[in-house]
Amino acid sequence: MDTDEKPLNEQASLALINRMINSAQQGVSDNGFYFLLWGWLVFAAAMGNWTLIHVFPTELNWLPWAILMPLGGIVSGIYGWKVERKKKVKTYADEVMDYVAAAFLIALFSVLFVFSWKLGWATTYPFIMIIYGIWLFVSGGVLKFRPLIYGGLINFACAIGSLWIHSYHMILVLAFAVLAGYIIPGHLLKAKYNREKHNAAV
Repeated sequence: MDTDEKPLNEQASLALINRMINSAQQGVSDNGFYFLLWGWLVFAAAMGNWTLIHVFPTELNWLPWAILMPLGGIVSGIYGWKVERKKKVKTYADEVMDYVAAAFLIALFSVLFVFSWKLGWATTYPFIMIIYGIWLFVSGGVLKFRPLIYGGLINFACAIGSLWIHSYHMILVLAFAVLAGYIIPGHLLKAKYNREKHNAAV
């Protein structure tokens, strides 16, 4: 009797695990919005900052960050609130990702508006890339999406490599790290979600 029940229990456990993974991946696909939002905002802020330093020099070169980062926080908050209202079931993976996202935002805003004021902008860029790398690496692991994991590794590598680059050009490294870590994986994630949505409809 016991030998008959064990395979069934194992099958039920595997089915439950698969449902949890699929649910988490579905949530990730829905939330791929965040990777594209922050990827493009940070890329625009970095390039705007560089332009206002080297092309149109001004003491207000920090302005793109001051405008776009709070805007990203507001949009993320509104979008997250709407998504939470629509969700009928919240998985454990969803809760983990909520805490990861909250930690990311707290760390990012601390570096942007506290550390940068105390240490200077150029010295904070490696810290920003480390924070990005952690969010991407953890998100990719939880969601089983390798492009995000690779994006996290790229950000770690760029953070270390930027220490040997002149501070004037360090922001370009940040822009590249965001492009490779957020924007490209974000579009791949969106394409994956659209394919799965199309297959489910068929």
